[in-house]
Amino acid sequence: MKQAIFLGGLLLLVVAALLFSKSRLVRGVTREGFASYYLENAGGAKNSYGKMGPFDGVALTCPDGVSKWKCNTPNEPLNGPAFEPGPDSLFMFKNNQCKPECCPSSYACDGGCVCTSPDQRQVIASRGGNRTTPEDSL
Repeated sequence: MKQAIFLGGLLLLVVAALLFSKSRLVRGVTREGFASYYLENAGGAKNSYGKMGPFDGVALTCPDGVSKWKCNTPNEPLNGPAFEPGPDSLFMFKNNQCKPECCPSSYACDGGCVCTSPDQRQVIASRGGNRTTPEDSL
């Protein structure tokens, strides 16, 4: 009698587990409990781009014409000789000035922002000569 009750309960548990695994409540969730996402459901804005605030789409007209999002590219003189890459000279900004007037800048320092020279900005933009185009890699 006890064995029949045990087998009946076990059978009910198996049937309940099968029904639960096929239900809509669990669809889209893996056995580990993670939701299964497909590429079409992946993140990103897709086609729903919209304005977030009153300053969206504002383009600055800077006198130097270098950037459209910031208007200062102060070309402050260096405090020493220009940076020459080498095995004993690896810190590019060792002779640069550090001032609040150079903000916003990509690099900060204890006195504000690092004032970069046009040559330094070009080296950074070219990744130190390691930036290649697709034509170069063929």
